[in-house]
Amino acid sequence: MSRRRFYYGWVVVAVSFLTLFMALGIRYSYGVFFVAIVREYGWSRGATAGAFSMAMISHALFAPVTGTLIDRYGPRRLFPLGAIFLTLGLVAASRISSLWHLYLFFGVIIASGINTLSYSPHMSIIPKWFVRKRGLASGLVLSGIGMGTMTLAPLCESVIESMGWRAAFLVLAALVLFLILPLTALFHRRSPQDVGQCPEDFEGPEPSRSRCVAEESISSVKTPKLWTLDDALRTGAFWHTTAVVFCNGVFINMLLVHQVAHVVDAGFSTMLAASALGLVGLIGSAGGIFGGLLSDRIGRERAYTLGSTVAVVGILLLLLLGKSGGPWMLYGFVMLYGAGYGSMLPVTASTTGDLFPGNSLGRILAIQSIGFGLGGALGPYLGGYFHDLTGSYVAPFIIAMVSVAVGVYGIWMAAPRRAGIAI
Repeated sequence: MSRRRFYYGWVVVAVSFLTLFMALGIRYSYGVFFVAIVREYGWSRGATAGAFSMAMISHALFAPVTGTLIDRYGPRRLFPLGAIFLTLGLVAASRISSLWHLYLFFGVIIASGINTLSYSPHMSIIPKWFVRKRGLASGLVLSGIGMGTMTLAPLCESVIESMGWRAAFLVLAALVLFLILPLTALFHRRSPQDVGQCPEDFEGPEPSRSRCVAEESISSVKTPKLWTLDDALRTGAFWHTTAVVFCNGVFINMLLVHQVAHVVDAGFSTMLAASALGLVGLIGSAGGIFGGLLSDRIGRERAYTLGSTVAVVGILLLLLLGKSGGPWMLYGFVMLYGAGYGSMLPVTASTTGDLFPGNSLGRILAIQSIGFGLGGALGPYLGGYFHDLTGSYVAPFIIAMVSVAVGVYGIWMAAPRRAGIAI
């Protein structure tokens, strides 16, 4: 018997992991820069958090362009361009001296570069490579977000403490330029056919194009429709999954921007707060892998509900931290919220891949990503607004918990368990 060929899809997973590690690790380290910039310039938290909201609006506006480009040109052309754009934005951010600079450099230029390298373009690629292991592969790729946050948030805080936040932006720019640009240009591929292989579900000891075609035709019994964007827009499932993505944007980005400030307000050091943000990312990575694998076994809805429940308990502990200051609450938040929210992301991505397979998946995910951008703009702004109004984060964190609950309702209404059935 011939030896089974190494499946190139795992190279795509590794490169995608590293790309999200840097791109979204940078976005999700904003809370560390947030504290340093507010401290230096004395801008209000609402105004400074508004730059992150601006970034998420840019994400929403640019998402359809990214979706069209990834479907048309593939990752080897699009991702290096995004890396160049992100590098330029980070260098420019090191020269910020006015509030409008923060909005332009972080809120527009950096945000556009991150959008090109972020969630939706990667999640349009992975379903082309994996079928049975789609949840696991998505979880592995998305674990890069958490690992990036775990690594980059403390790294940035360390550089900020020793050389200042401007130097930290330059360090990030160098990492993107010399790591992400060459990796994506050299090793990324759009689909198994680009390397003469079949999707993971059809790969045999000696894969051939005829075997792929034959088995794909058998698989079409399970997946009777290849969706276009127009088809998807006419379904209730699309809008329910978009609501899930919107809710994710609200609570994830609210906590990313404000959790470090809240922990510092509760009496902990800035480095400990940054490390807690990083540990949320680390545990989120493990949660993402477990959540993706679990969703392959017990279904997307059940796995998402379990992760959401754990995340809500974690947010509740963070809310109570401001009242008691007990360190065990901080550790409990890190463990529970990290595991919960991390497990939810690959389930959301896999759900869309299950419901709307086809070559338009990039555009479908991009339109949904508008919802994430709008939710991501609203969440940080509400966090800053209510803190400035009331002097606490009670109202924002209650909004975050409600958003999680609404997302659970949305995924059950989308019903990925019925994927392949007329919706």
